[in-house]
Amino acid sequence: MAGSQLVVIALGGNAILRRGDDGTITEQFTRADDVMQHVASLISGGHRVVLTHGNGPIVGNIVIRNEAARSSVAPMPLYIADADSEGGLGLMLQMSLHNALREAGLDRAVVTIITQCVVDGTDPAFGNPTKPIGPYWTPEHAAELTRTEGWTFAENSDGSHRRVVASPRPLRIVEAGSIGRNAEAGDIVIAAGGGGVPVVEDERGMLTGIDAVIDKDWASALLAREIGARTLIILMEAKQVYLGWGTDAAQPVDRLSVAEAQRLLASGEFESGSIGPKVAACAEFVRTTGRDAIICGCEVLEDALAGRAGTRIVP
Repeated sequence: MAGSQLVVIALGGNAILRRGDDGTITEQFTRADDVMQHVASLISGGHRVVLTHGNGPIVGNIVIRNEAARSSVAPMPLYIADADSEGGLGLMLQMSLHNALREAGLDRAVVTIITQCVVDGTDPAFGNPTKPIGPYWTPEHAAELTRTEGWTFAENSDGSHRRVVASPRPLRIVEAGSIGRNAEAGDIVIAAGGGGVPVVEDERGMLTGIDAVIDKDWASALLAREIGARTLIILMEAKQVYLGWGTDAAQPVDRLSVAEAQRLLASGEFESGSIGPKVAACAEFVRTTGRDAIICGCEVLEDALAGRAGTRIVP
């Protein structure tokens, strides 16, 4: 596969399960099939592809099942739920992309690698957990879980409480070498699902899982850098980045330099819980590699890589 361009494509969790969906496996496969047609088109054009994905609503559903069955089955820690979502979503994307490639007349292997992501156990995020996850609890039940499990909760506007966990910055992708070698050999690799399974590493190189949720955009940017990807592409629902999003004066952005992106992030132009991490992760990839990154909708994926759509972040 020498000479072909290696790209990392990051799918949002809403590529598989969107707000308002009923959540059936049939509906999730339908969503996946739509996205994989565009990915298969890129592969047909000669690109080598590594896919990452969010696990947003789905890992929350796993946590809810954990809690609903805790009287019958011992609940698993959050980092195991992260791994569960990597495996389940990975299989769905793997099967969907395999079928799309077969329809395109391509016989290519698609593999899922359960990915561990090293974080710093002293990251300030652990002292200030902000990422909501799992079910909504009454104040009384939340207080009990705080006492028995040591969990942290945030109160919602309706008086309910929801668990919040740390979202530390990823430092290293443990399986980056294997992912890169598989991609170099021509396999399509699905990796770093949901930002990967967060682990801490001691001085001997021993790994231990830790409860947290890693931002999948930052993990995708790190993986793209570590495997030498030519381009990082982050997919979202909108076709490109907008200034003044949600207002009558909204303006599409075709191109941003790293400096411009950093200035807009510092000004608060981009929402911290939405487009902000995508722009920040792309800017960091571009700053550290000198290569381009793209933010776009999946329906314009091919045109965006060709420079005809989406928002491109450049050095």
